[in-house]
Amino acid sequence: MSAVGERLRWGRKVGIALRIWSRLLSVSIGLRRYPLPELIGRLDAENAARSLRFSPERVGRMVTRSLRLGPYRPRCLLASLVLYGLLRESGVRAKLVIGLAQDARSKDAHAWVEVDSVDVGPAPGGAGHLALARYG
Repeated sequence: MSAVGERLRWGRKVGIALRIWSRLLSVSIGLRRYPLPELIGRLDAENAARSLRFSPERVGRMVTRSLRLGPYRPRCLLASLVLYGLLRESGVRAKLVIGLAQDARSKDAHAWVEVDSVDVGPAPGGAGHLALARYG
């Protein structure tokens, strides 16, 4: 992992953002082709071992910031799958969590990623939600 406060050069930031958007395209296509548990299994099977060398929390912030570029804002499930895939390919034992708001008035669920039971994003994470399912 890199130093906590390490500032990244512009070129490195662009490279990470492109990797994140590439992963977004991949999981978007995957969700159309496979049921969620099968897609997660496929993400788990990817053993590229390409390390981002950052803490899971920082990778979560990178995903959140990168996916805010431009007018398109992916839903929480897509953003969470991007983060989950990046962490898993880096060897981090992440879990994708799906839950409902504690005071749910609808069936709308929310997704986030946890590492060692700690919410790592993407923002806003699991705050105020009760976990219904965990994958990974």
